[in-house]
Amino acid sequence: MKAIQPGIKKTAGTTVEAGDRWLGSWFASQTYYDARFAAIDTLDNQTIRMIVHPHTAGSTIRLKLSNLYGSEQVVFGSVNLALSNKEGYTIPGSDRHVTFERKSIIIIPAGREIYTDPVDLNVSGAVDVAISIYVPQSTKTSTWHFSPPQISYIADGDHASDNSAEFFKQKTHSSYWVSGMEVLSQGRNSRVIVALGDSITEGSTSTAGSNHRWPDLFYDRLVREKTDREISVLNSGIVGNQILKSGPEVGLPVAGENVLSRLDRDVFSHPGITDVIFFEGINDIGLGNATADQIIAGMKKAAAEAHTKGVRIYAGTLTPFGNAAYYSEEKERVRQEVNQWIRTQHVFDGMFDFDKALMNPKAPNELLPAYDFGDHLHLSDAGYKALADSIPLSLFEG
Repeated sequence: MKAIQPGIKKTAGTTVEAGDRWLGSWFASQTYYDARFAAIDTLDNQTIRMIVHPHTAGSTIRLKLSNLYGSEQVVFGSVNLALSNKEGYTIPGSDRHVTFERKSIIIIPAGREIYTDPVDLNVSGAVDVAISIYVPQSTKTSTWHFSPPQISYIADGDHASDNSAEFFKQKTHSSYWVSGMEVLSQGRNSRVIVALGDSITEGSTSTAGSNHRWPDLFYDRLVREKTDREISVLNSGIVGNQILKSGPEVGLPVAGENVLSRLDRDVFSHPGITDVIFFEGINDIGLGNATADQIIAGMKKAAAEAHTKGVRIYAGTLTPFGNAAYYSEEKERVRQEVNQWIRTQHVFDGMFDFDKALMNPKAPNELLPAYDFGDHLHLSDAGYKALADSIPLSLFEG
């Protein structure tokens, strides 16, 4: 189901001119809910405060709220934005009330996504933003982002506008119903890059609250080098995600829809999109038992779709997973075959050799120990930085 996108309109204190345009500043792919991995199953007369890390700076923003996998409508008694301070606290004076079609109570029908009305709030990559949603009645969680490396805070009662985190006693590492933030732009010199991947792109093993996911670290590099441009790197990573099989097919609903099914919603729907970094396939090998030919065929389809949309797309080689739980010598041969194809193909607009950047020279099927989170598949903060640093900035000029 495609998002409801209300026409650009003027709201109290917020002026949107006809020549302005929206740019993606932050994104989180939504997936099926799975109670096996959840700290909370139902919210009832409670407020959840979620922390997001915007990229593109601006003074007018809107949120994208999702009930994509819900079987019933969800009702939010109030939604507030504020600049995040620390540990659930927000910066006094930055709080903004969010409306939809000028109504404070926001209702999202089952299976739908909506954009809120524009809100005046200065955001940038320098300060995180807290999104606080008050859920007045018993509501089962259904649409979420399972494992961002970020803490969400839960309070009993309506504390959406509170600067203090005093009442936010419960914590969870998941976020609910919030899928995007967009910034109103008056410029035309912009670049919106979508990082499409699995848990390594999601940065699920990076230090919580540090913004050390590789798309964030790559964004930091771009901003330092390309100061004359509006830039964002949107994170479309999902833990366990595959190119070919959706999560429910392998008994892992939180792994979401397969890449080929979610391209339009999670990639091409972003306003201002210019580039895609495609970094998927290791779970097709480890969880899906796919062959190299099957994976390569899926990659070709994704690249062709991007080019049909007029978007540049780059492929990353699959990183080492020696000694990981689903490793085998046969699966390693598949990885090597896929990587050899990526290094020599002319289907994508370019490739990044993430495998070479992270491998242990003494054991090329394994991660360098300093880059290994500990499970021999996912990355440490140092590994995420090494991956981000390996991407040549020259490909993102012009």
